[in-house]
Amino acid sequence: MSAEFPFSLVELQAAFGDALLTDSFVLHGGADFWLTADPTNRRLALLACHESPLLDRFQGTPEGFREGYILKLCPTNRSNAHILRESLPWLRPVLLGLATTAGFGDRLGLATPGHVRALRRVQAEVPDKQILPIFAQQSIREMDRTRRTPDDVFSDATWGAFQAGWTGPVGADADHLKTPADIDACVAAGYSFYTFDPGAYVDGEVDDADPAVVRRKVDGLPWQRLESSPGDLKRRYVGRRVSLEDRHLDLDEVAIPRAAAKYGAAIDHVVTMYRHLASK
Repeated sequence: MSAEFPFSLVELQAAFGDALLTDSFVLHGGADFWLTADPTNRRLALLACHESPLLDRFQGTPEGFREGYILKLCPTNRSNAHILRESLPWLRPVLLGLATTAGFGDRLGLATPGHVRALRRVQAEVPDKQILPIFAQQSIREMDRTRRTPDDVFSDATWGAFQAGWTGPVGADADHLKTPADIDACVAAGYSFYTFDPGAYVDGEVDDADPAVVRRKVDGLPWQRLESSPGDLKRRYVGRRVSLEDRHLDLDEVAIPRAAAKYGAAIDHVVTMYRHLASK
């Protein structure tokens, strides 16, 4: 038995049997947490001293367990996922920086425990290579198609990681965001990583447009928001050579205006999205 808490995993298995998902079991903050499952339902089990403030934070049904202790069975909903992340800090997404990461993209909210097992297997096979996971990752378009919200995606990833016993760092990718409203929803949910999709603003007509059309499109770009001008663009880029792995790009008076006309609005959209996110 633990000196900090009197109920071990072995004791709890004897009490709850196969319904206790053992990978999820964790003792933290003076309480036992685990997932319990039957063929029709999955719930969070919280076992703590009857005076523990944790018991009041989670939504659920309390019942007596042993003298002085309360067992609370809680639905695996968004509210309880939020409190679980506050209670178990390793479930909160963090900035992963330049570490090697993998986005798993659980489209239906069911696959994260399997993703954890797959990642552990890879890490065991390549122990000198650390890969940090982004379990919560889905584009707004995919959310619309699967009738999910940023909160749903984030909560499902939380429950899946908890079920599999993941205790390492995690990120949460707000993927392919297209509008400031998308950003707001993902900021409110708590995502740590943001990907903008400016594809709708790329002007594909420019590829075959006449020079006069290209000039008109360049002149019509929102230069004030871009903090630049057509003259500045020319001074900064015309005459430069960009060296890539297997080729060189010569930036001349034809290529630069055409590139600006094609991608300028997309850059403006990314700038607008970035500034909106930074304000949050």
